[in-house]
Amino acid sequence: MLKDSNAKPATDKLSTEHFDPIAECCYLAQLAQLNEWFEQDTVRMQALTVCAAVFAKLNITDWAIAAGFVRDFVWDNLHGFPSRELSALNDIDVIYYCEKNITQTQEKHIEQLLFSVMPLKWSVKNQARMHIRNLDPQYHSCLDAMGYWPEKQTAIAVKLNVLKVQPQQPASSNSSSDIGALVFTHAFELACLFNFSLTHNPKRSLTLFQQRVIQKQWLARYPKLILQPSAKK
Repeated sequence: MLKDSNAKPATDKLSTEHFDPIAECCYLAQLAQLNEWFEQDTVRMQALTVCAAVFAKLNITDWAIAAGFVRDFVWDNLHGFPSRELSALNDIDVIYYCEKNITQTQEKHIEQLLFSVMPLKWSVKNQARMHIRNLDPQYHSCLDAMGYWPEKQTAIAVKLNVLKVQPQQPASSNSSSDIGALVFTHAFELACLFNFSLTHNPKRSLTLFQQRVIQKQWLARYPKLILQPSAKK
């Protein structure tokens, strides 16, 4: 099962007036491809399941695993590379939004909870406080926060919604099962992640973007990527 938290309802007058069936088909195909890739990756699905359990206990609903966890996974697949082990990633970027407790102590506590179940390089950040560090207007959600990230291709995240399903058979009325729905959230068009572009987000300085391109070595690691014009200046 898959969902996209950025999808507009069909009843939206503006979206129906400017509806592009070809673009919509491409978008749905990309969304389906994302879902397929993730469902076939046992370790990534395990990481999402662990996060879902931890945040459910904390009663935090706005959370996701973002950045390279999704971006690099897509680029690996598009380049025909074997996807890297999660342990090889510099960190697993977990974001959440909770205004009740914006201390870094809480973030470290969540990292410890995740690590105790799955020992990876978890990096947990509450987006309800990150605007202070970044000198931005206050963010209102994880999606809003991602809209300020330096490159558009990084501003994508995925979470797992775990739902309890009661069986319909009376004989099994005392049991239930869990099903998970992958939910993809992206601050910019999903197509930019699939068209081999590397795009500066104008909400951040071009210098910062260029520094990250060099530091992350994206163009060397992914030779099919193309810097968009604004990033070449």
